[in-house]
Amino acid sequence: MSDNDCYVLDGNAAAGLLHEFFVVDVTTAHTRCGGCGATHVLGALRVYAVPMGAVLRCSSCQRILLRAVKTPHGRWLEMSGAQYLRF
Repeated sequence: MSDNDCYVLDGNAAAGLLHEFFVVDVTTAHTRCGGCGATHVLGALRVYAVPMGAVLRCSSCQRILLRAVKTPHGRWLEMSGAQYLRF
């Protein structure tokens, strides 16, 4: 057992921290585009909405930053186009 093993827990240990992230008004969160490096608040991104979800694109270069979908199997959030989401 190494000294770092005492810091390794399962995902349930992050529940409190993650709850703090996902109860705020996400439209005021800042994100940086992984393509052009521009930063925007989510409320300023271009949204392409359909009944089951939305695609949010960078207002500067149109790269897809975030996909949010609601299905019978759960809610899905994919953010591979964004470098970060800062609340």
